[in-house]
Amino acid sequence: PYTTVPILPFLGEAVMGQAAAPVEVIEYASTTCGHCKAFHDGVLPDLKTKYIDTGKAKLVYRVMPTPPPALAMAGAAIARCAGEAKYFAVIDDLFKSQDNLLSAARQPRRLQRRLIELGGRHGLSADEVGTCIDDDALHKHSMDVARSAPSSITSTPSFIVNGKDVDENTLEALSAAIDAASAAPAN
Repeated sequence: PYTTVPILPFLGEAVMGQAAAPVEVIEYASTTCGHCKAFHDGVLPDLKTKYIDTGKAKLVYRVMPTPPPALAMAGAAIARCAGEAKYFAVIDDLFKSQDNLLSAARQPRRLQRRLIELGGRHGLSADEVGTCIDDDALHKHSMDVARSAPSSITSTPSFIVNGKDVDENTLEALSAAIDAASAAPAN
């Protein structure tokens, strides 16, 4: 139980890096996806150092809810309600907490406590967490983002670099795609 409170979720594109970076990497992912966690833990730090932190590329993160979808959507809602400045910190926390959250998913009260704790670590009250998770407009926004994904997006994580699908989620494949996009003449 919670009291519905006013919320101001961030509904824009979730962009890591400089908005004006010349190469756009779109990631379709879910914080309940084990392969996404492996990418987040093993590849993203090097990709971030090599391309995002240097201003060569930006990462646009788009949620594709994977089982259990209610948990994936709850995590996305908490990240959006934490705000643009804290969005990726919440995503990081969700990946770090993935095993605990998935094990709690079978016990609704335990899961609720864990989600409230997670939101609290990012400045949200229990009422804000509950309101965000149950907010119809926020849920619709997240589902609209997922539904607007190209038909080539059939698994998570999936990547598009400057409009071209990247078949592998390795640093090598993404580096090759980013380097090729950087070398291509501007339209």
